Amino acid sequence: MPAVQCRECGRDVAVHEIETATTTTPDGFETRYRCPYCDSEMRDVKTRIV
Repeated sequence: MPAVQCRECGRDVAVHEIETATTTTPDGFETRYRCPYCDSEMRDVKTRIV
């Protein structure tokens, strides 16, 4: 299973464990990703898969 390393706590978070929140914007949709361990926002999830 692919994982993403959290820059704040350093833990590897499996893709299915990442908390997501999608909201609508005038241009479409915006999805935010959050680490389930330290609750910090994760950016560039697609480029940081380990």
